[in-house]
Amino acid sequence: MTIIRPTLFAMLERFPRYKAAVRQLFKENKGFQALCEEYWKYAEALRHWNQSAAEEAVVRKKEYTALLRDLQAEILENLTQY
Repeated sequence: MTIIRPTLFAMLERFPRYKAAVRQLFKENKGFQALCEEYWKYAEALRHWNQSAAEEAVVRKKEYTALLRDLQAEILENLTQY
């Protein structure tokens, strides 16, 4: 049985039109894999800040939202060029 890493699973869910490309690039390209792992970490951080009542939560939500948007664009660029 193959176990899908959470990072890969998240990318398959996020980019369903590109499932084959996601799988292949994730398997073959360490740079793409690093982008996906970074996206996963930022998404986790955003989930944390979305639930936080801390004073800095508003600022952190904006930061992580922008980071995720930029990473998403970079990941999508990799997928469309594959």
